[in-house]
Amino acid sequence: MKKIVLACGAGVATSAVVAQKISALLDTNGYADSYEIIQCPVGEAKDTCADADLLIATTVAPEGLTCPYVNGVPFLTGIGRPAAEQEVLEALKA
Repeated sequence: MKKIVLACGAGVATSAVVAQKISALLDTNGYADSYEIIQCPVGEAKDTCADADLLIATTVAPEGLTCPYVNGVPFLTGIGRPAAEQEVLEALKA
């Protein structure tokens, strides 16, 4: 089971929007039922990511991460989204 952490300023609204888009991406690419998405405020991201496979954040990544990071802003704006989607899929293959 892949653990994906989604972080935004408060861990509620923005990460919820990104979570829907990430779920659709993963389900379409064969990951249905093999991942869990955890939303959190960016201030908790470092600790929440301690055993995660990936952090997607709509803010700057916190220092000291132990998991890969993908910028989540393209999932909100659409600008650069294909590249961000590829980064997510590549990170989960590892």
